[in-house]
Amino acid sequence: QMPEVQVPVSRAVLIAGGLLVGIGVTFGAGNTSGHGVCGMANLSRRSIVATLLFMGTAMVTVYVVRHVVQW
Repeated sequence: QMPEVQVPVSRAVLIAGGLLVGIGVTFGAGNTSGHGVCGMANLSRRSIVATLLFMGTAMVTVYVVRHVVQW
């Protein structure tokens, strides 16, 4: 039997998160997988920059969550 999945946020937060992701995909002209796999394979400058930006942002986010924010 699969464990129950619990999401500790309200529906409003989930909807807002979904909208923000949709806006980001629209402004970024694609998603992380599209830029990281197809765009970089095509040596697209836009995709290389986008991939570097989300990888850098992810690294900073992990550092802040693990070392700066005290839960």
